[in-house]
Amino acid sequence: MSRAGQAAGYVDAELQPPNDLHPGEWVVVYQFVDAASLDAWMHSPTRAALIADGNDLMEPGAREQVVAVAAGGDPVTAVSSVRVKPEFMREHRELYDRIVDELATAEGFLRCELFEPVAGVQDDTIVFITFDNRKHLDQWLSSEERHRVLRQMEPYIDSERTVNIVGGYAGWFASNMTVSKWKSAVAVLLAIVPTSLCFAAIRSLLFPDIPLVPGVIVGNAFGVIVLTWLLMPFITARLDHWLRR
Repeated sequence: MSRAGQAAGYVDAELQPPNDLHPGEWVVVYQFVDAASLDAWMHSPTRAALIADGNDLMEPGAREQVVAVAAGGDPVTAVSSVRVKPEFMREHRELYDRIVDELATAEGFLRCELFEPVAGVQDDTIVFITFDNRKHLDQWLSSEERHRVLRQMEPYIDSERTVNIVGGYAGWFASNMTVSKWKSAVAVLLAIVPTSLCFAAIRSLLFPDIPLVPGVIVGNAFGVIVLTWLLMPFITARLDHWLRR
């Protein structure tokens, strides 16, 4: 990463070793001042030589994703939670990868993150999909491409799909904090999992026969209220030191 630091427009770089969120994968996050500077580094002879030197150390299938965030934008995130049948985790992941391919061409798409189940911590598979504004997110959520893949996923899941729409992560963190994307995602995950489980328990106990559409609407409202005014302030206050590092 020291070579990247010498490139024009370089801002920062972060190396993330394998962990529960991306087991078996090393993740390198580069930040540049603009798309042109990033593109110049990604296609530079220096970077190509470094990759060639490390090819023997890597398995095939390395992925690259470029995320552009417009200044002054108001990003919005859809948080999807569903329980996948253990024997179909591989098939579900393959369909998720197809959704990511579809998203790459969607207008306003910023990023997508998958959090698979962690034994003893969470049973659901959770996906964060972020767009630059609500209009573009709604276009994707109602698109035929998305619904086609969701229909193909149906045999692999063992619960209803819960989708919460929330504002960008930035609104949940103090304005004087600079929080890396993966730490933001971990903090939000700590809040969304108990929220989803709590709502599912309440719904099954008090309203077991509620129709799908009203259930989704109520679930979205419940999730946004609990995360915005209760859990996220509580979690960010207690993780403040870690988030700022």
